[in-house]
Amino acid sequence: VTLTPEPPCFVTGFSPIAFLPDGHRIFVRAENGVQIFNLQTMEEEEFLAAPTNLNYPAVALSPDGEILAWALEDFSIQLIRISDKTLLHTLTGHTDIIGKLIFSPNGDRFFSASHDTWVRIWDIQGNLIHAFQPPGALGFPNEVLGIGISPDGKMRATLPFDGPVKLWDLKDYKLVRELGATGGFDTSDISFSPEGQLVASDTATGLFLWNTSDGTELLSGNPGINSMAMAFSPDGRFLAYGEIGEKHDGVKFDIVLSSPEGAQKIRTLEGHRAPVGILFFSPDSTLLLSSDWVETRIWGVEDGQLLYIGKSSCP
Repeated sequence: VTLTPEPPCFVTGFSPIAFLPDGHRIFVRAENGVQIFNLQTMEEEEFLAAPTNLNYPAVALSPDGEILAWALEDFSIQLIRISDKTLLHTLTGHTDIIGKLIFSPNGDRFFSASHDTWVRIWDIQGNLIHAFQPPGALGFPNEVLGIGISPDGKMRATLPFDGPVKLWDLKDYKLVRELGATGGFDTSDISFSPEGQLVASDTATGLFLWNTSDGTELLSGNPGINSMAMAFSPDGRFLAYGEIGEKHDGVKFDIVLSSPEGAQKIRTLEGHRAPVGILFFSPDSTLLLSSDWVETRIWGVEDGQLLYIGKSSCP
Protein backbone atom coordinates (compact mmCIF):
# COMPACT_ATOMS: atom_id res chain seq x y z
CA VAL A 1 0.00 0.00 0.00
CA THR A 2 1.40 3.38 -1.01
CA LEU A 3 0.61 6.11 1.46
CA THR A 4 0.13 9.61 0.10
CA PRO A 5 2.18 12.11 2.14
CA GLU A 6 0.18 14.59 4.19
CA PRO A 7 0.41 18.03 2.51
CA PRO A 8 2.20 20.71 4.55
CA CYS A 9 -0.10 22.68 6.85
CA PHE A 10 0.21 26.42 7.38
CA VAL A 11 -1.63 28.83 9.68
CA THR A 12 -3.61 31.34 7.71
CA GLY A 13 -6.40 33.90 7.89
CA PHE A 14 -9.92 33.01 6.93
CA SER A 15 -10.26 34.54 3.46
CA PRO A 16 -7.57 34.20 0.77
CA ILE A 17 -7.57 37.11 -1.69
CA ALA A 18 -4.99 36.38 -4.41
CA PHE A 19 -1.60 35.02 -5.32
CA LEU A 20 1.08 37.67 -5.53
CA PRO A 21 2.64 38.02 -9.01
CA ASP A 22 5.61 35.76 -8.11
CA GLY A 23 3.17 32.84 -7.67
CA HIS A 24 4.63 31.50 -4.42
CA ARG A 25 3.11 33.99 -1.97
CA ILE A 26 -0.56 34.38 -1.13
CA PHE A 27 -2.48 37.34 0.18
CA VAL A 28 -4.93 36.40 2.96
CA ARG A 29 -7.48 38.46 4.87
CA ALA A 30 -7.49 37.90 8.63
CA GLU A 31 -9.78 39.39 11.23
CA ASN A 32 -7.59 42.39 11.99
CA GLY A 33 -5.48 42.77 8.87
CA VAL A 34 -3.94 41.08 5.86
CA GLN A 35 -1.32 38.33 5.88
CA ILE A 36 1.30 37.65 3.20
CA PHE A 37 2.22 33.98 3.40
CA ASN A 38 5.24 32.49 1.62
CA LEU A 39 4.60 28.95 0.36
CA GLN A 40 8.32 28.31 -0.21
CA THR A 41 9.39 29.06 3.36
CA MET A 42 6.00 28.04 4.85
CA GLU A 43 6.06 31.16 7.00
CA GLU A 44 4.13 34.37 7.33
CA GLU A 45 6.29 36.92 5.55
CA GLU A 46 4.42 40.06 6.49
CA PHE A 47 1.29 41.23 8.28
CA LEU A 48 -0.46 44.50 7.51
CA ALA A 49 -2.62 45.54 10.45
CA ALA A 50 -5.93 47.19 9.61
CA PRO A 51 -7.37 50.13 11.56
CA THR A 52 -10.74 48.37 11.85
CA ASN A 53 -12.07 44.82 11.76
CA LEU A 54 -11.92 43.14 8.32
CA ASN A 55 -14.45 40.39 8.95
CA TYR A 56 -16.79 41.57 6.24
CA PRO A 57 -15.63 44.59 4.19
CA ALA A 58 -13.88 43.92 0.89
CA VAL A 59 -10.13 43.64 0.28
CA ALA A 60 -8.35 43.67 -3.10
CA LEU A 61 -4.81 43.47 -4.47
CA SER A 62 -3.61 45.39 -7.52
CA PRO A 63 -2.48 43.27 -10.50
CA ASP A 64 1.17 44.20 -9.94
CA GLY A 65 0.93 43.19 -6.27
CA GLU A 66 2.06 46.61 -5.06
CA ILE A 67 -1.13 48.23 -3.76
CA LEU A 68 -3.68 46.96 -1.26
CA ALA A 69 -7.20 48.35 -1.21
CA TRP A 70 -9.37 47.63 1.81
CA ALA A 71 -12.75 48.85 2.89
CA LEU A 72 -13.21 49.80 6.53
CA GLU A 73 -16.10 49.73 8.97
CA ASP A 74 -16.73 53.46 8.51
CA PHE A 75 -17.40 52.77 4.79
CA SER A 76 -14.18 54.45 3.64
CA ILE A 77 -11.56 52.81 1.40
CA GLN A 78 -7.82 53.00 1.94
CA LEU A 79 -5.08 52.45 -0.63
CA ILE A 80 -1.87 51.11 0.97
CA ARG A 81 1.53 50.69 -0.69
CA ILE A 82 2.53 47.22 0.48
CA SER A 83 6.33 47.63 0.30
CA ASP A 84 6.49 50.22 3.08
CA LYS A 85 2.89 50.11 4.41
CA THR A 86 2.36 53.75 3.44
CA LEU A 87 -1.22 55.00 3.35
CA LEU A 88 -1.56 56.53 -0.10
CA HIS A 89 -5.18 57.67 -0.18
CA THR A 90 -8.41 57.48 1.82
CA LEU A 91 -11.58 57.48 -0.28
CA THR A 92 -14.99 58.41 1.03
CA GLY A 93 -18.49 58.54 -0.40
CA HIS A 94 -20.13 55.20 0.31
CA THR A 95 -22.71 55.13 3.10
CA ASP A 96 -23.01 51.40 3.76
CA ILE A 97 -20.92 48.22 3.78
CA ILE A 98 -18.60 47.89 0.78
CA GLY A 99 -18.86 44.26 -0.27
CA LYS A 100 -16.70 44.23 -3.41
CA LEU A 101 -13.48 45.89 -4.55
CA ILE A 102 -11.79 45.05 -7.83
CA PHE A 103 -8.89 46.57 -9.78
CA SER A 104 -8.98 46.91 -13.55
CA PRO A 105 -6.70 44.43 -15.38
CA ASN A 106 -4.03 47.09 -16.02
CA GLY A 107 -4.34 48.48 -12.49
CA ASP A 108 -5.15 52.08 -13.45
CA ARG A 109 -8.64 52.05 -11.93
CA PHE A 110 -10.58 50.21 -9.29
CA PHE A 111 -14.23 49.67 -8.60
CA SER A 112 -16.21 49.55 -5.38
CA ALA A 113 -19.73 48.19 -4.85
CA SER A 114 -21.70 48.87 -1.70
CA HIS A 115 -24.95 47.93 -0.02
CA ASP A 116 -25.83 51.62 -0.49
CA THR A 117 -26.66 50.62 -4.14
CA TRP A 118 -23.80 52.68 -5.65
CA VAL A 119 -20.95 51.40 -7.79
CA ARG A 120 -18.03 53.84 -7.82
CA ILE A 121 -15.05 53.97 -10.19
CA TRP A 122 -11.82 55.50 -8.92
CA ASP A 123 -8.43 56.17 -10.42
CA ILE A 124 -5.29 54.95 -8.68
CA GLN A 125 -4.72 58.44 -7.23
CA GLY A 126 -8.01 58.11 -5.36
CA ASN A 127 -10.10 60.41 -7.54
CA LEU A 128 -13.72 59.50 -8.23
CA ILE A 129 -14.19 59.02 -11.99
CA HIS A 130 -17.81 57.90 -12.11
CA ALA A 131 -20.62 56.59 -9.91
CA PHE A 132 -23.87 54.93 -10.87
CA GLN A 133 -26.78 52.96 -9.41
CA PRO A 134 -27.63 49.91 -11.54
CA PRO A 135 -31.37 49.21 -11.55
CA GLY A 136 -32.63 45.93 -10.11
CA ALA A 137 -35.41 43.67 -11.31
CA LEU A 138 -38.12 46.30 -10.70
CA GLY A 139 -36.14 49.16 -12.14
CA PHE A 140 -35.08 50.67 -8.82
CA PRO A 141 -31.45 51.03 -7.58
CA ASN A 142 -30.22 47.77 -6.15
CA GLU A 143 -27.20 46.38 -4.30
CA VAL A 144 -24.48 45.11 -6.63
CA LEU A 145 -22.98 41.92 -5.23
CA GLY A 146 -20.51 41.10 -7.99
CA ILE A 147 -18.38 43.12 -10.42
CA GLY A 148 -16.30 41.89 -13.35
CA ILE A 149 -14.06 43.94 -15.65
CA SER A 150 -13.21 42.71 -19.15
CA PRO A 151 -9.50 42.15 -19.92
CA ASP A 152 -9.41 45.12 -22.29
CA GLY A 153 -11.06 47.34 -19.67
CA LYS A 154 -13.94 48.27 -21.98
CA MET A 155 -16.81 46.40 -20.31
CA ARG A 156 -18.10 45.88 -16.81
CA ALA A 157 -20.40 43.07 -15.71
CA THR A 158 -22.67 43.50 -12.69
CA LEU A 159 -24.56 40.98 -10.58
CA PRO A 160 -27.31 42.62 -8.49
CA PHE A 161 -29.13 41.39 -5.43
CA ASP A 162 -32.38 40.66 -7.24
CA GLY A 163 -31.97 41.16 -10.98
CA PRO A 164 -30.16 39.74 -14.01
CA VAL A 165 -26.46 39.91 -14.80
CA LYS A 166 -25.77 42.83 -17.15
CA LEU A 167 -22.91 44.08 -19.32
CA TRP A 168 -22.10 47.80 -19.40
CA ASP A 169 -19.89 49.87 -21.67
CA LEU A 170 -17.17 51.60 -19.64
CA LYS A 171 -16.77 54.40 -22.17
CA ASP A 172 -20.30 55.80 -22.00
CA TYR A 173 -21.58 53.67 -19.08
CA LYS A 174 -24.56 52.48 -21.12
CA LEU A 175 -26.11 49.01 -21.03
CA VAL A 176 -24.62 46.65 -23.63
CA ARG A 177 -26.61 43.52 -22.92
CA GLU A 178 -28.74 41.80 -20.29
CA LEU A 179 -27.40 38.27 -19.87
CA GLY A 180 -29.79 36.56 -17.46
CA ALA A 181 -29.89 34.66 -14.14
CA THR A 182 -31.60 36.23 -11.14
CA GLY A 183 -29.75 37.79 -8.25
CA GLY A 184 -26.89 36.79 -6.01
CA PHE A 185 -25.62 36.48 -2.47
CA ASP A 186 -22.89 38.43 -0.66
CA THR A 187 -20.49 35.64 -1.63
CA SER A 188 -21.46 35.76 -5.34
CA ASP A 189 -19.12 37.12 -7.96
CA ILE A 190 -18.63 37.47 -11.69
CA SER A 191 -15.60 37.11 -13.96
CA PHE A 192 -14.52 37.42 -17.59
CA SER A 193 -12.37 34.84 -19.34
CA PRO A 194 -8.82 36.01 -20.24
CA GLU A 195 -9.82 36.71 -23.84
CA GLY A 196 -13.04 38.45 -22.78
CA GLN A 197 -15.25 36.15 -24.87
CA LEU A 198 -16.93 34.51 -21.86
CA VAL A 199 -18.34 35.72 -18.57
CA ALA A 200 -19.22 33.44 -15.64
CA SER A 201 -21.14 34.14 -12.45
CA ASP A 202 -22.10 32.10 -9.38
CA THR A 203 -25.58 33.53 -8.91
CA ALA A 204 -28.34 32.79 -6.40
CA THR A 205 -29.71 30.20 -8.84
CA GLY A 206 -26.38 28.56 -9.62
CA LEU A 207 -23.43 28.87 -11.97
CA PHE A 208 -24.03 30.54 -15.32
CA LEU A 209 -21.74 31.07 -18.29
CA TRP A 210 -22.38 33.31 -21.30
CA ASN A 211 -20.81 34.39 -24.57
CA THR A 212 -20.24 38.13 -24.24
CA SER A 213 -20.77 38.74 -27.98
CA ASP A 214 -24.38 37.59 -28.19
CA GLY A 215 -25.41 36.62 -24.65
CA THR A 216 -25.76 32.90 -25.40
CA GLU A 217 -25.89 30.81 -22.19
CA LEU A 218 -23.48 27.86 -22.40
CA LEU A 219 -24.29 25.67 -19.40
CA SER A 220 -27.56 24.01 -18.43
CA GLY A 221 -29.68 27.11 -17.96
CA ASN A 222 -31.83 27.90 -14.93
CA PRO A 223 -31.25 26.43 -12.39
CA GLY A 224 -27.55 26.33 -13.07
CA ILE A 225 -24.90 24.16 -11.42
CA ASN A 226 -25.08 24.52 -7.63
CA SER A 227 -21.91 26.51 -7.08
CA MET A 228 -20.59 29.30 -4.84
CA ALA A 229 -17.30 30.04 -6.60
CA MET A 230 -15.72 30.07 -10.07
CA ALA A 231 -12.51 31.25 -11.76
CA PHE A 232 -10.93 31.18 -15.20
CA SER A 233 -7.27 30.22 -15.41
CA PRO A 234 -5.05 33.08 -16.66
CA ASP A 235 -3.82 30.93 -19.56
CA GLY A 236 -7.42 30.45 -20.73
CA ARG A 237 -7.35 26.64 -20.52
CA PHE A 238 -9.73 26.05 -17.61
CA LEU A 239 -12.86 27.14 -15.86
CA ALA A 240 -12.78 26.03 -12.21
CA TYR A 241 -15.93 25.96 -10.12
CA GLY A 242 -17.16 24.57 -6.86
CA GLU A 243 -19.97 22.05 -7.15
CA ILE A 244 -22.31 21.08 -4.32
CA GLY A 245 -23.77 17.64 -4.94
CA GLU A 246 -25.14 14.55 -3.28
CA LYS A 247 -23.42 11.34 -2.30
CA HIS A 248 -24.72 8.17 -0.67
CA ASP A 249 -24.04 9.40 2.87
CA GLY A 250 -24.72 13.12 2.56
CA VAL A 251 -23.44 16.13 0.62
CA LYS A 252 -20.17 16.49 -1.27
CA PHE A 253 -18.27 19.67 -2.00
CA ASP A 254 -16.14 19.16 -5.09
CA ILE A 255 -14.11 21.42 -7.34
CA VAL A 256 -14.46 20.84 -11.06
CA LEU A 257 -11.85 21.79 -13.64
CA SER A 258 -13.58 22.07 -17.00
CA SER A 259 -12.84 23.47 -20.43
CA PRO A 260 -13.42 27.25 -20.41
CA GLU A 261 -16.78 27.02 -22.16
CA GLY A 262 -17.88 24.34 -19.68
CA ALA A 263 -18.42 21.62 -22.26
CA GLN A 264 -15.90 19.10 -20.90
CA LYS A 265 -15.12 18.15 -17.30
CA ILE A 266 -11.38 17.53 -17.12
CA ARG A 267 -10.74 16.83 -13.45
CA THR A 268 -12.61 16.74 -10.12
CA LEU A 269 -10.85 17.70 -6.88
CA GLU A 270 -12.31 16.28 -3.68
CA GLY A 271 -11.78 16.82 0.03
CA HIS A 272 -13.49 20.01 1.21
CA ARG A 273 -16.01 19.48 4.01
CA ALA A 274 -17.99 22.68 3.39
CA PRO A 275 -19.05 24.62 0.28
CA VAL A 276 -16.12 26.13 -1.60
CA GLY A 277 -16.64 29.90 -1.68
CA ILE A 278 -13.24 31.12 -2.96
CA LEU A 279 -11.31 29.97 -6.03
CA PHE A 280 -8.39 31.57 -7.85
CA PHE A 281 -5.38 30.46 -9.92
CA SER A 282 -1.74 31.43 -9.60
CA PRO A 283 -0.56 33.89 -12.31
CA ASP A 284 1.12 31.09 -14.29
CA SER A 285 -2.00 28.85 -13.99
CA THR A 286 -0.05 25.97 -12.40
CA LEU A 287 -1.74 26.26 -8.98
CA LEU A 288 -5.37 26.55 -7.89
CA LEU A 289 -6.36 27.83 -4.46
CA SER A 290 -9.71 26.87 -2.94
CA SER A 291 -11.24 27.88 0.37
CA ASP A 292 -14.39 27.08 2.33
CA TRP A 293 -13.51 29.83 4.87
CA VAL A 294 -12.37 27.15 7.35
CA GLU A 295 -9.70 25.39 5.32
CA THR A 296 -7.59 26.64 2.43
CA ARG A 297 -6.29 24.12 -0.11
CA ILE A 298 -3.74 24.63 -2.87
CA TRP A 299 -3.72 22.13 -5.74
CA GLY A 300 -1.48 21.36 -8.69
CA VAL A 301 -3.57 22.05 -11.77
CA GLU A 302 -2.02 19.52 -14.16
CA ASP A 303 -2.32 16.47 -11.90
CA GLY A 304 -4.85 17.57 -9.27
CA GLN A 305 -2.43 16.84 -6.43
CA LEU A 306 -3.17 18.53 -3.11
CA LEU A 307 0.01 20.44 -2.24
CA TYR A 308 -0.81 22.58 0.82
CA ILE A 309 -3.50 22.96 3.45
CA GLY A 310 -4.06 26.20 5.37
CA LYS A 311 -5.93 26.17 8.70
CA SER A 312 -6.48 28.37 11.71
CA SER A 313 -4.12 26.05 13.60
CA CYS A 314 -1.85 23.18 12.62
CA PRO A 315 -0.99 20.00 14.58
